[in-house]
Amino acid sequence: MPFSLQSLLSGFTLPDLPAALLCMVLVALMIRAGVMDHPVHRSSHTRPIPKGGGIGIIGAFLLCLPPALYLTHQSFFTGPILGLIGGVVLLATVSWLDDLYSFPARYKLAAQFVAAALAAFGSGASLPLTVLFVLGAVFITNALNFIDGINGLASGVMALSALFLAASGIQPVVFVLFAICLLVFLPWNFPKARIFMGDVGSQSGALIIAWGAMQPHPLAGTLTLALLSGVLWDVLFTLARRARAGDHLAQAHRGHLYQLAVRSGMPMPLVTVIYWGFVLWGAIACIAGQPWETGLLVLLPQLCWTGYVCTRAKARVQDHW
Repeated sequence: MPFSLQSLLSGFTLPDLPAALLCMVLVALMIRAGVMDHPVHRSSHTRPIPKGGGIGIIGAFLLCLPPALYLTHQSFFTGPILGLIGGVVLLATVSWLDDLYSFPARYKLAAQFVAAALAAFGSGASLPLTVLFVLGAVFITNALNFIDGINGLASGVMALSALFLAASGIQPVVFVLFAICLLVFLPWNFPKARIFMGDVGSQSGALIIAWGAMQPHPLAGTLTLALLSGVLWDVLFTLARRARAGDHLAQAHRGHLYQLAVRSGMPMPLVTVIYWGFVLWGAIACIAGQPWETGLLVLLPQLCWTGYVCTRAKARVQDHW
């Protein structure tokens, strides 16, 4: 079995409690700060909502990770951990400044590549594998950012993914702490949003999840991809469909599968829960053992979901998608 309750429990440490409290305090402060996300034509919300909840998630994670590692007799000063922290700090800083001032896309993409390279630091992997990880991490970072368009979807997917990574024995202390910060934030955002994560949460959090794929564990890469299969398929299918239609790929839109599902009349909370279900199914698929078997198992529900959503959209969505 790839998952173990003992592995999951080994990730719980005393600093998890102050991390939860700190996350709540920071999220409440960001609500009071009133940095608003105003709805535009592609938004799923219809009124201004505070953003920056990711500062609570990432801030609590970064501040409580050193004592959590110390109490489990793990060194904070290792290449993988320092690389992760450096990448997350860089990406969180750039993402928050972008939320405030809106940088050109090329600057944000450059920051993502540098952050991913930092996260790969000290992994001991060969150069080709490191390059592959950086490219994959950048794609995952953007995919989870794109998917963070309805309440609880991205944060719930990342929380469940972190718990399964911890249960598989992949850096349990890191991923249990991260999952706790996400789960503390989730009630503020789902089913009704009092605050959004913003890019600080979606991009920096995505980098943390992607970092799990680089760890020296036989299931690390396969498990990470399986857990994120719903998100990755949605983004890949949407890019392919829009490219085939001749749409500008860099242009903002509302054509993702999860957006089409909501626009066709499906309740937003139901769509979010379905994507959480894809994470659970990805974990179950990994029990199959062989990567090709896991791939086939995770592909089947994605094809069914795609066919169902596109059929609904053709019948019920009148404007361009």
